[in-house]
Amino acid sequence: MKKPNKLPACFIALFIFAACNDGDHIKLGDESDIVKPVFEQNALQNFVIDDKTDMSEKIGTWSWTRTDYNIQAAPVYAIEVADNSSFENTRDLITSYSNNVEITYKTVNDAALLFVKESRQITLFFRLRTGLNTVGTGPVFYSGAKSVTFACYVAFPKELYMVGADFGGWDWNSDGVVSLAPIQNNNPEDGAFWCVRYLAAGKGFKWSQDKTWDTAFGKMDTNIGFSNDEEGNASVSADGLYAVFVNYPDKTIAIEPAKVYGIGDAFGGWDTGKYPFTIAGNKAAIVTTAASNLRMYATSGAMDAYNSDWWRHEFNISGGKIVYRGTGEELDAVPVAAGKTVTLYFNAGTGTIE
Repeated sequence: MKKPNKLPACFIALFIFAACNDGDHIKLGDESDIVKPVFEQNALQNFVIDDKTDMSEKIGTWSWTRTDYNIQAAPVYAIEVADNSSFENTRDLITSYSNNVEITYKTVNDAALLFVKESRQITLFFRLRTGLNTVGTGPVFYSGAKSVTFACYVAFPKELYMVGADFGGWDWNSDGVVSLAPIQNNNPEDGAFWCVRYLAAGKGFKWSQDKTWDTAFGKMDTNIGFSNDEEGNASVSADGLYAVFVNYPDKTIAIEPAKVYGIGDAFGGWDTGKYPFTIAGNKAAIVTTAASNLRMYATSGAMDAYNSDWWRHEFNISGGKIVYRGTGEELDAVPVAAGKTVTLYFNAGTGTIE
């Protein structure tokens, strides 16, 4: 039997495809015939989110009527969020093929974190964007705006880094970037960090929780012992060995002359502040008086005011490197003989026992 000629059918299909497309935009006929969605919001207002909030708890619903494009293709919906009613700097929050979305505390708090870096009152604006495929194929429809006002929660960071002229050459990828040690408060409460570094006068530096310029800062609400230049870089006015203390809970940064002490039987007792290191330039040194385990800590006026427990600022020497207790358990014991000179080089992160 003779096979039918499929070529005319191919031409017909190609013609139909070309007629339905115009520069990658699907022809859907008269736009006025398309049933556009109605966006509704039923949500709690004027609430406070904090560290005790159950983020999974439902606080409302976004819903909308289905859009009918008059073709066999499912519409795709996206909820956009902005921190202003004109929807400048808009972000996509949720994409859905359904016609409703549950709102939880996490939903709105995650939306707030797109725009803020600290816990505060905020009003967010939401609207529905409707289209086909990736919500970009037209025609695209935008709903009217809905808003939610609340106090968002930004958790204190678990890490903090310092970069500067002498600390990585302003390159966040450098090994010279300083990793500050965390302090665990009595609560316990995160968000306080410290380091000891030799700082040169006028040499700038900044901090960031994730080694990016997006989160970089050079000051907080209260700033002690340093100044900022026109670019917001922090610097000290005199060379010296300093304790750098960044306190998120109190929004305070204090840079004060470092106080470094030995403590325990290797130095004669457990009284705090009694066995100071001698500081000369970028190094600190002390001589042990008895054979025992080496224990050391650093502090400053601001660090003591935040939490005076010496072991929260403790460090030791392991394999020639300075190691910090941070929020961890007690450091491994480091036996030391009497009459040994312990020397610390904080900028290099090294120490010797000789």
